[in-house]
Amino acid sequence: MDLINGNRPRILKVCRVYAWNAADRDDLYQEILFQIWRGLPGLKQDAYANTWLYRIAINTSISFVRRRAAHGGPAVLLDHERLTHHIESRQTRDDGAEEHLARLYDAIAQLNEVEKALVTLFLEDLSYEEMAQVLGLSASNVGVMLHRAKKRLLTLMQETSHE
Repeated sequence: MDLINGNRPRILKVCRVYAWNAADRDDLYQEILFQIWRGLPGLKQDAYANTWLYRIAINTSISFVRRRAAHGGPAVLLDHERLTHHIESRQTRDDGAEEHLARLYDAIAQLNEVEKALVTLFLEDLSYEEMAQVLGLSASNVGVMLHRAKKRLLTLMQETSHE
């Protein structure tokens, strides 16, 4: 399906933010695809398909994290071995950029569920109005919450750079 294939990189980014090891990312990706498949009959307008898909991906991811936490799993999943392997195995970027990217994802993992969603959507260059549609918030509320999330993310990034 074109909708899923065209949005696969975005879905994978959402999975990367909410699930930090390969097995959980695969499980989450499959769960998102299943929820999209279940919801397809209710999709009425193709114009809103990307927003609809994001909403499903974010809501499924939040539910995934909540289920994991309810069953005794960590709410924030940090797989430092995976990050180290990722940094060492990537040759397309310089070492500083890879380290910075790893610190960014580490910091994003420490945000709350809504902040993670906002940052993920912001990194995808969605407008405040589009973010509001995905998250069911007002555009002004998105602006305020995103500003706070960015400040918190910056603080977390600065803390990890001093370690």
